[in-house]
Amino acid sequence: MHDDDYIKLSEAPLKKVSCVLFKIGKKHRGCVAAALHCLLLSVVFFGTSFGPVAAFSTMDSAGGNIHAEITKEALSGIFSPVNLKVIIDANEAQDKPGSDGQRELRRHFGELQFNSSLGYVDREKKRALNYAAESDTDTESRGYALRHFGEMLHVVQDFYSRTNYIELMVRLEEYKTEPYQIPLVDWQKVPSGYPGLECFNVRAGASSDVERHAMMVKDSPRTPGGARIVNGKITYFQVARELAVRETQRQWNQFEAMIRNRCGSRAAAVIAAIKEASPETKISSEQEE
Repeated sequence: MHDDDYIKLSEAPLKKVSCVLFKIGKKHRGCVAAALHCLLLSVVFFGTSFGPVAAFSTMDSAGGNIHAEITKEALSGIFSPVNLKVIIDANEAQDKPGSDGQRELRRHFGELQFNSSLGYVDREKKRALNYAAESDTDTESRGYALRHFGEMLHVVQDFYSRTNYIELMVRLEEYKTEPYQIPLVDWQKVPSGYPGLECFNVRAGASSDVERHAMMVKDSPRTPGGARIVNGKITYFQVARELAVRETQRQWNQFEAMIRNRCGSRAAAVIAAIKEASPETKISSEQEE
């Protein structure tokens, strides 16, 4: 399959999908698997409604604002409603149709290699920390700090719904029956410290890989991967969501510690400002890229 074929299908409304598949089939004469490959990945990656990419179903058409729900559950009571909204808006902007966030697979653990996604997380943390250092006195820096923190959260939340980390953990007896006890990933060990760890690859080549990669996607209770049952009653989606909530809480705790280390005697004022003081929110989510 060529990149153009994926683009054609991803942009096609539901009523035109069958026509697009027929044309792809003719183009790749004798290769029925190619069309089926394209259909399966499009259903999983673009959603049951053939909408835009929406990891953890950020867009309503894909099943609800799950990234927002995760972030609210993890951080409500820590940030003021206004500041929490800045974080959530930045998080959800990663899935905005036509944006760099939507197009860049590294922001969704959608590439075969982990390094690009891990590098993006590290970059956004550093940006957020640099702006946080001035957040007690500068409203624009406060807004940038919150935005970059929200953009980083999107990626780490997607780790649990776009990799086979949960599948590896439930092979162990202690987590097979108690999947909510699965520990958060040790980022320092990704990927080599987890033998067999893979992330979702939208362009998985061999037909034997297509189903395996498609089943990694647990970002909605309606995807085949998300609807699977772990222990007779809990779905993989529910486990991925719970881990994402806990990861979000951990990321804030770690970020707060980074601020204390960076800002010394000013840390308390900086943290209070980031949590409660009104930020400058006129910044476009696509600026400064």
